[in-house]
Amino acid sequence: MKRLVILLLLAACSPEPPPPPSDPVVVYAAFEDESGLDEIFSEYKEETGVLVIVRRGPAGKIVDDVIENDISPPADVLITRSVVDVWRAAEESALRPISAESMSRQVPQWAMDPDMLWYALAADHAVIAYRGNTPVATDLPDLADEQFHGQLCLSTSAQPLNRAAIANLIDQLGVRSAEIVVRGWIKNLALPPFATDEVLLGAIADGRCAIGIAAHSAAVHSDASFLQPATLYADIEAIGVARHARNPEGAVALVEWLVAEFADVQVSGDHNLGRRNVSVLAVHDEEAKKLAERARYP
Repeated sequence: MKRLVILLLLAACSPEPPPPPSDPVVVYAAFEDESGLDEIFSEYKEETGVLVIVRRGPAGKIVDDVIENDISPPADVLITRSVVDVWRAAEESALRPISAESMSRQVPQWAMDPDMLWYALAADHAVIAYRGNTPVATDLPDLADEQFHGQLCLSTSAQPLNRAAIANLIDQLGVRSAEIVVRGWIKNLALPPFATDEVLLGAIADGRCAIGIAAHSAAVHSDASFLQPATLYADIEAIGVARHARNPEGAVALVEWLVAEFADVQVSGDHNLGRRNVSVLAVHDEEAKKLAERARYP
């Protein structure tokens, strides 16, 4: 009897076994090279003990893999650099809803999926960059006016934000009127389109161009002046949980943590954000590509 009592007492006093390790979360990121993700996910592991495995690649391939779900390891989370890519995944039923009140408070309605399939982590928007006196231009269509002939510079239409701007014009004006605007831009060019916004802004700062369209994120680090267009021309980095996630609970926990810790979807300027969701840009993305080709905007 004494032996039994001693064994029971020892069992009661023994420390509880440590919990089993949490399953890793597999993130598919449409970033061909983004070392910052490694630092973020290392911080997540230190805080939660959960390992995050990241697979990177071109946006088209990454999204195709999540849609087809025939890759190993399967995706738990998808992160994209453009609304176009996350929207395509959602349209192909490759994402599952994430109902979280905390994320809805953090991310504005215009930058999240109406069915809660994805949320923005970051936003960038187009500005009108210039040198000298403030130009008589309040919105991007104004730059098609002949008063800017030989003064305008652009970066390539392959830049997601430029394509988003064209898609926004299509949504506002219709394809025909939007094409007239883009053709006006091309007629007004001082130089052929630049490969990046940084090079474009340098050309404005040193006087080779008088005015141009650039990303706000680049303009704030340049020597060029800039103003906010009357209309919001934005694109987002977005995140969602894969429909066939093997670790859906871990995936949702990671998404909630990322939104709480890192989401920055504020845009400067006095914009009416309530009229259209950023997903409309994805709806018009293919039309925007074709319009740029017709207008000879490389």
